[in-house]
Amino acid sequence: MAAAASDKARFFLEQSVPELQAFKEKGIFTPSEIAAIASKRSSFEHRINMAGVPKPTDFARYASYEMNLDLLRKKRCKRMGVRGTNFAGHKRVFGVLERGLQKFPGDLGLWMQYLEFCRDERANSKLAKGITKVLRLHPTKWELWVWAARYYFDVQGDMALARSYMQRGLRFCEKEKEMWVQYLRLEMVYIAKVNARRKILGLDEEKKDLEEEIDKDGFLEADEIALPSITAADLDAGRNKTSLAIDDATIKSLAKSPALSGAIPMAIAEAAAKTFNGSAAILEDLFDCVAAFNDVPCTPKILQQILEGMSTQSRQAQSDAIRTACEARFEVAGVDIESPEFIRAFQRARAKLNAIPRDSSESRITAESRMLLVTIPRLNGKDDVVEEPSADPGTSPSVQNGDRPIWPNHGSDLRELRDVCSSIGDPRVNSDQ
Repeated sequence: MAAAASDKARFFLEQSVPELQAFKEKGIFTPSEIAAIASKRSSFEHRINMAGVPKPTDFARYASYEMNLDLLRKKRCKRMGVRGTNFAGHKRVFGVLERGLQKFPGDLGLWMQYLEFCRDERANSKLAKGITKVLRLHPTKWELWVWAARYYFDVQGDMALARSYMQRGLRFCEKEKEMWVQYLRLEMVYIAKVNARRKILGLDEEKKDLEEEIDKDGFLEADEIALPSITAADLDAGRNKTSLAIDDATIKSLAKSPALSGAIPMAIAEAAAKTFNGSAAILEDLFDCVAAFNDVPCTPKILQQILEGMSTQSRQAQSDAIRTACEARFEVAGVDIESPEFIRAFQRARAKLNAIPRDSSESRITAESRMLLVTIPRLNGKDDVVEEPSADPGTSPSVQNGDRPIWPNHGSDLRELRDVCSSIGDPRVNSDQ
């Protein structure tokens, strides 16, 4: 057995001899460095080829060593101006990892290292085969389904395939809470990107301008002729079109699609509520996920549906507290913190928070609900911009500095807001202010 392991190691080591000779001739590595490389490879090869001895970590360390060696080679070639040394070091890395996966197909760490290396090297064919194989071996690992979906969405720009992976993953991991949250986040990110692209293309502005051109009766003026508008995007439609993850034609076709109205996220939230029997904790996680997308127009509608789902569940103390905390966060969701409306929204949120029981069983919910105050800027150190205007304009620091208060004419509300922050233990607000 030892002889067979030695023969295998020698076989793989002999394949690297031409590469090491080229490194020596080009002067990329010194003779002592080449000897160290050969010794290190020999140590790795003998270890991973011995029966009963190798571990998944041995293949992982060997692959990491080859990655670092190839990175060093590229840097030296670039600095020295050496050409013609493309020995494709990534092939050695692929060889090591694939040999490791054949021996340890159940090791997720080795699989993730292989998939991430395929992604970094843009080996799309190998990556697609690897994703298919690892999901067949580990269909109940929700992290793998999420990783595959994020890759096809972020890198390949294929939302249909990403959505397919998420939906297939839910069939195997239906009881995994994080799987539902990640699927909902994927749909919200997609809607946010589509809306951002529409703003860049000026589709919403063009529609608004056209409506302003038409009079109240729905007709143009007598001396006006409706002509098709030509934008810079139309003139540049054919340039770099393949590089867009979401192309312009898709953007325009989605204008009336239910996808932009939040129909898919609402369906996900409804299905999750049914799967987990209306668990308030699950709906709270979905609420927090959606609430992070303040700039998406359909966010309030989705949040409202989640709140309605909470209202239909059993009247338990914990469910009531979670629902009340979410309702408080809903009051300030999407409200500009520098607008006067935020003060009124915060007062409504405060009233809802005061309704949460203060007993020990609800201490976690009460503490986390108070974290809505992260939306409030650091009040100490902002006295020059948020204090109440004084009677004498010349004595106001904000006037002296030429700054306009963030919330003008709301000094009493700001003092009340500061008192509220201090009373519920916001560490960012000094109690002596």
